[in-house]
Amino acid sequence: MIRLLITVALLLVMSIGIVRAETIGIRFIVSDELGATEAQRKTTRDTLKIYVDVLNSYYRNSEVTLKAEIAQIEFTSIPTADDVQIIDDMAHERKAFAAMFQKAHDARADYTITIVNKLTVLGKPGCGRAYAVNQSVAAISDPRKAFAVVHFMCGSHTIAHELGHLMGLNHGTQVGNCDPQHSHTSAITPYANGYAEGNCDGIPQDGEFGDIMVGGRMREIMGNDKGNLPLFSNPRIHDKRCGLKQRCGDPMIGDAARALNENAHYYASHKNTQL
Repeated sequence: MIRLLITVALLLVMSIGIVRAETIGIRFIVSDELGATEAQRKTTRDTLKIYVDVLNSYYRNSEVTLKAEIAQIEFTSIPTADDVQIIDDMAHERKAFAAMFQKAHDARADYTITIVNKLTVLGKPGCGRAYAVNQSVAAISDPRKAFAVVHFMCGSHTIAHELGHLMGLNHGTQVGNCDPQHSHTSAITPYANGYAEGNCDGIPQDGEFGDIMVGGRMREIMGNDKGNLPLFSNPRIHDKRCGLKQRCGDPMIGDAARALNENAHYYASHKNTQL
């Protein structure tokens, strides 16, 4: 009888397709302006923990087999608010970012995210910037291409978005339609993109929406950046918030969840990579 119960349990596990989530570690380098006192540091640490919890809810709700955890939080002086300068300093391990990659390795962190309380993106106040849209397995596997900068107040959504770029995702076809001078579909696969429905008149209308990877580009579709759904594109998810067809993606051009699941192992292997 016991053997029969064990066999039935194993068959149930196999039938529902339980998949273990790959864990990614994040090392936060935080501007000391967000930690002038110990009380302020505690508040910042607690807020970052909340951000990571919310990030994990995005993965779960998008049917993505990733789980993020905080590997380390370090406070330091970051003397600039310019996104390009910060990313360049990180890439070359200058100033506040000395030995950044070795520290990430020692902390078993897959990604390094700088958190600041002031940030300019293309000369204007902005939310974040990733090192690159990594477009190959070699790139998404490289710890030296796994970092970003995020404005503290922009929170989980921007962290998810910038990590998405590092994981090979781009903004998507509809953003490209609104911004034809730039490519927004150069991703690790043709379907590794955000998904949006709507036109480019900047006026909110019924049925218009965009997901996490559409990000701030929702302004060009709906006139603001408040319309993003807390999901990565996934055509297998049907939700009344996802346009008139209630489908949250497209298998050909908007299935970020599939791309994330296919490459989850590479994202979680940075900490095991020898420098």
